[in-house]
Amino acid sequence: MHSWPVRISGVLLVALLAACATPVSTNIKPSAANVAKYNDLSDLNVVAALEKNVNDAKVAGMSFLAPHYYREAVQVLSECQGQLGNKPKDVLVSNAAKGDAILEKGRAVMEIVKYRFSRELELKAQLDAHDTAKLLPKDYEPTIARLSGLIEKVEREQAGNLDKDKEALQKSMLDLLIKAVQEGALHESETINADSKKNNAEKQAPLTYAEALKVYQDAKKQIAAAHHDEKLVQRLGAQALFAAHHAQQVNERVATLQNQLNVSSGGGAGMGVAAGGVVSGAQMGMQVSGGSSGAEKLSLEKIVVQEEDRLLGISSALGLGDLRDLALDKQVAEIKRAASELAKSSSGAAMQDLEARLKTANDATQQAMAQLAAKDKQLQAQAAQLVEKEAHIQILNDKVAKLEAAKKPAAKPKKK
Repeated sequence: MHSWPVRISGVLLVALLAACATPVSTNIKPSAANVAKYNDLSDLNVVAALEKNVNDAKVAGMSFLAPHYYREAVQVLSECQGQLGNKPKDVLVSNAAKGDAILEKGRAVMEIVKYRFSRELELKAQLDAHDTAKLLPKDYEPTIARLSGLIEKVEREQAGNLDKDKEALQKSMLDLLIKAVQEGALHESETINADSKKNNAEKQAPLTYAEALKVYQDAKKQIAAAHHDEKLVQRLGAQALFAAHHAQQVNERVATLQNQLNVSSGGGAGMGVAAGGVVSGAQMGMQVSGGSSGAEKLSLEKIVVQEEDRLLGISSALGLGDLRDLALDKQVAEIKRAASELAKSSSGAAMQDLEARLKTANDATQQAMAQLAAKDKQLQAQAAQLVEKEAHIQILNDKVAKLEAAKKPAAKPKKK
């Protein structure tokens, strides 16, 4: 037996109530069996038995699959509760039996609705499983309202030919389901990428940020093609989130280095690192690795990525895998923690091998950090040199200006 969760928005509820002007139970008469069910019960138990029947119908999903029958049964229950202690028992029994008859008819209608809308109800169950009402309320509510409208036609025996309406509705529900799966799997990475963009990642860490966007878009396309594959969706979501975190922390590291260099150079116009975290090899008087032209730009992003690559080799050797979605200092801390735990858990002959591995890991870590410090120092020194050169150029420019001014002939006096 299916349990149908009740998800009826305020807008949908108003629509249902407005459509209830004509009762569906007008011609329903309680049978002798309906009446006999309550004859031997006390007044209180008559109302309690009807209340249980109504609650069971709600749990079974009648409030969605046969909403008018359910609403009218609830109304009968309310009347019985109000009559308790005020009306004779035979009146209570008669009303309770009427409520029972309405619920019986409602259950029959539910079976017809389940048959006529089997695919639509299957899609609704999937939408609810992905919490679409919360993720995409503006899309969910009108879509389910369309389904409710078609159910109402069947409930009131006014269905006619629903094939075209059902086909269009199924397409809308499937599109919404894909959108909900994408939203659930990729919302966090989308938010992080948006935050990175706001923090100037397009200029400061363009390569890493572009890769994060590519991974996100690829994941979105693959999910659209295979939204039903839960393992694939989880893997794609994890990949997009990793790439987003990676781009975020690279951008933050670049911003930190850029700020350090700008501070060391005095922060003047044309000094230190340009917006976007790059300085030219020609200006800095240095050769950029991987290129032959002195006019190439040395990217702080590349420096950060090189740092990460060295740490990745260490973390992989220690069995930690890829830690590049963490900030650089957290990567180092995680490597030290793992190495320390390995040291504590090893003994005997394995200890010597472990100590060698630990020493290699520590040496590599120290080397990576030393290289970073050296690069920072080199960049700072060259930034300072650039400032001095610019000051010297300005002095020369001033001298040239004075010389040019001295060469100009004196103005002739005007004739009186």
